Amino acid sequence: MSTVPLETSASSVVDPDEPSPNSVFDYPGADIILRSRDSRDFRVPKLYIVNSSPVLSELIQNASNSSDVAHTEGSLPTVQLSDSGAIPHRLLTFIFPVSPIVPSTIEERMELLSVAREYQMNSTMAHIRGSIALQDSSSIDAFRVYSLAQKYGLRQEALQAARTILTFSMTIENLKDKLDIMPGASLHELWKYHKRVRTLLASDLAEFRESGARGTMTGLCCTEFSPSLIPRWLDSYIESIGETPNLFDLVEFNITLARHIRDEATDPRCACASMTSQTIRTFWTALTATVHGSLKKAGSALSLVQEGVNSQVPVKPRSKKGAKMDFSRPKPLEVPDADLILRSADRVHFRVHKSLLTMASPFFKDLLSLPQLPDSEVVDGLPIVQLSEDAELLSYLIPMLYPVRPVIPISWPRDKTLSLLAAREKYDMVSIQSLIRAEVRCRPSGAFHTYALASSKGLTPEMEHAARLTLDYPVTFETLGEGLRVFEGWALRDLVRFH
Repeated sequence: MSTVPLETSASSVVDPDEPSPNSVFDYPGADIILRSRDSRDFRVPKLYIVNSSPVLSELIQNASNSSDVAHTEGSLPTVQLSDSGAIPHRLLTFIFPVSPIVPSTIEERMELLSVAREYQMNSTMAHIRGSIALQDSSSIDAFRVYSLAQKYGLRQEALQAARTILTFSMTIENLKDKLDIMPGASLHELWKYHKRVRTLLASDLAEFRESGARGTMTGLCCTEFSPSLIPRWLDSYIESIGETPNLFDLVEFNITLARHIRDEATDPRCACASMTSQTIRTFWTALTATVHGSLKKAGSALSLVQEGVNSQVPVKPRSKKGAKMDFSRPKPLEVPDADLILRSADRVHFRVHKSLLTMASPFFKDLLSLPQLPDSEVVDGLPIVQLSEDAELLSYLIPMLYPVRPVIPISWPRDKTLSLLAAREKYDMVSIQSLIRAEVRCRPSGAFHTYALASSKGLTPEMEHAARLTLDYPVTFETLGEGLRVFEGWALRDLVRFH
């Protein structure tokens, strides 16, 4: 069975990776239409699709049984997909007996694998991975692959890339040119994985050394031996792999051996130069099995952190022993003769004076100058303006517009206060700016955490202030710890450059 190509004008240039404007797959005997988000139709036999994806199988079943869609004679049931045309087009080339289309960029490959995973197309994913493996990967950036694999929830690709990155020195200073590739949460998982690998390697290699390298190197003549009766130089090399995994390389081993032979060239007790290739091969096989065993155990330490998941670490405010933290929401300010209602994201109403709001905020002045639509919602005769902030934040923001002393609770987390300042920036309420900024700067808090939060909310003065405070501390994985999760990549990169 083959596709029926569409006719195109001679002057048109068609990207082979992209589907043509209307229909690409138009199989004879097709009994279902897959329609992409951009209205490109794929007429295919559903048997292929049903056997490839349980998710699409269910969608096809629903479309076929739909009673509220009247199909005219000759028309086919249609399944609406949420993907643009290029994605289903490429996926179908891995399902039908046609030449598969492998995307040219790593970003598109990861996206294709991600969609295949969402559709539970396991055999198709194996086919895609096999086709990708045949491509030249010498120029692929492992950090970018890891970041994209984290973004799309591809554990196999994330783990493979993390293992490749073991060849790099894992310090923030050395990675500063790559920090903007991934968010802090993904970088934190990568760092945890590397720590776990080094810990397991150190333990497993210690046992490997104590066993005399599994008995593969005993009986050699050398000038100095370890307690397990293998040459001291070899014992030191094996131990070094635990701290620097990239030293696990046959070239590095031969360099170490050559250096030892050179240093002991005049000592007749050393016979390492006559070590047979079979002895080296047997030793390296045993060492490889030990290292790979450690890497396999370390794989469980790598968690996937997709966008918007586990990227924020809750910060618990400190309190004196026995003291209770009160995070109850204050009651909305009661004002007489209010003529406008501000509704929070969680649907709490705040009655305010329109005149005061327009004086304090050019944003609201422009918004409220627009004519009110006839069907606009009103409560008690008052128009409603829907805001995106929650009631807790608005409970502190709105009273700042009135001649009362607003109180930001000392127990409020720093991220809440910065969110309040971000709302001030959003609504251009200049008159209350100094009050909130004074609250931000007078309260002790972790400088790195404040910098990360301020950068995520676009608060430049707070970023600069916090960045100066971080100069007293080194920017390392150990210093940042779990706090690394709240960083955006570009913000961490700029902080490292500032230091």
